[in-house]
Amino acid sequence: MKLDVIKERETPLLSRTRVTLGLEYEGATPSRLQLRKEVAGKLKVDENLVVLKHIYTRFGQHRAKIIAHVYKNGEDLKRLEDEYMTIKHLDKEGKQKAKEAKQAAKAAGKTK
Repeated sequence: MKLDVIKERETPLLSRTRVTLGLEYEGATPSRLQLRKEVAGKLKVDENLVVLKHIYTRFGQHRAKIIAHVYKNGEDLKRLEDEYMTIKHLDKEGKQKAKEAKQAAKAAGKTK
């Protein structure tokens, strides 16, 4: 897997950097979790501060374009990103826990 940074744009008011990357891979398209690890390693940042907004694959080719947001801290990430986007970046156990917590919060809200 080959990952190249195409463009970086700093957004100081949102405490994040928008990074566009080019990806060349073999076989099937890598999972979002694998790509998140690779992007974090390439940019030398904490994996938990990276959100992959888009993964555009090329039909018939083993190339993709990735648009990622890299946040300065976790508080800004939680404040600015939608909940579904943060859940997409969890493993199966994390997704299950988030689903259970959401259902518990929904049930608690109805009982009040």
